[in-house]
Amino acid sequence: MRDDFVREVGGWLADGTIKAEETIMKGIESAGAAFIGLLAGANTGKMVVEL
Repeated sequence: MRDDFVREVGGWLADGTIKAEETIMKGIESAGAAFIGLLAGANTGKMVVEL
């Protein structure tokens, strides 16, 4: 079942049918605000702190 999922969804990601979304905060100084935003639901998809 996992192989079927990876094959099907992988194709959708590759052709743009679905998109993986993430919220990116830049800099270590944003880590605290990113964590609070994560807990408050302020992110879309993944919350990433880019160093």
